Amino acid sequence: MSSTNRGSQRNRADNYPTPTWCVRRLLEAVKLPGGTWLEPTAGAGAIIEGVNAVRDDIEWTAVELRSECRGPLGKLVGDTRRVHIADFTEFSPAGVKEPNVVITNPPYLHAMPIVEHALGFGGLVVMLLRLNFLSSGTRAEFLRRHPPDVYVLPNRPSFTASGKTDSIEYAWFVWNPGRRRRKGAIQVLAPTSKDERRNDLVTLRLAGGGA
Repeated sequence: MSSTNRGSQRNRADNYPTPTWCVRRLLEAVKLPGGTWLEPTAGAGAIIEGVNAVRDDIEWTAVELRSECRGPLGKLVGDTRRVHIADFTEFSPAGVKEPNVVITNPPYLHAMPIVEHALGFGGLVVMLLRLNFLSSGTRAEFLRRHPPDVYVLPNRPSFTASGKTDSIEYAWFVWNPGRRRRKGAIQVLAPTSKDERRNDLVTLRLAGGGA
């Protein structure tokens, strides 16, 4: 998800790779269960790769619109049969092992339907979103009924190989569908050094900017 070119039309296959350091900060702060994880807008697997670098207790299912991503995703998840080329908002949980965690960085224009659909899978839902996702009147009733925990990234991520950042802050939003409550919590994550962010950017450039 990126706030760049906010006035232009974006398509459902937007490709804005998630920096690995964003994944590291999340996993350092939030104790997420192992088991089956689902990546619903997987791209070429930036989040999967970031999680796999520090966790070895996860079996992935990946969903992605672009057929050219099947090969790279198959290598990351270990089996192309666990890669589904589909629009996640039309993807049925039937025939898929119930995920313990659904995690993604959703396309800018389609975050809300992706969040809503993900909640139907039953596991924890973890989304990298603009912090002002909280401030929309159109989402207010949903957020009051489904309050997330919010983990703010104090450094602005760059979603392109250029290293340029957006004009807005980002956070990991975590929903637990099985936990009914009236409010969520907010936490500011640890800052990330320039060196760590620079090293991740170099890796992204060497990979050709893929997700």
